[in-house]
Amino acid sequence: MITNDATKRQIEAADPKASTWLAANAGSGKTRVLTDRVARLLLEGVSPQKILCLTYTKAAASEMQNR
Repeated sequence: MITNDATKRQIEAADPKASTWLAANAGSGKTRVLTDRVARLLLEGVSPQKILCLTYTKAAASEMQNR
């Protein structure tokens, strides 16, 4: 798989063991990174009640819920 710098940074940001602050333009993959982080936490056995996700838009919140 070929990855560019942005993709590598998204992969690193999706690691739930690292603190991450995401700020980027629309359509850049912020919601994808957040949903990947949540999925990784769930796969590691973290209880859903212990996961807090913050987003600034209802559209992003809806997309995360659907994913």
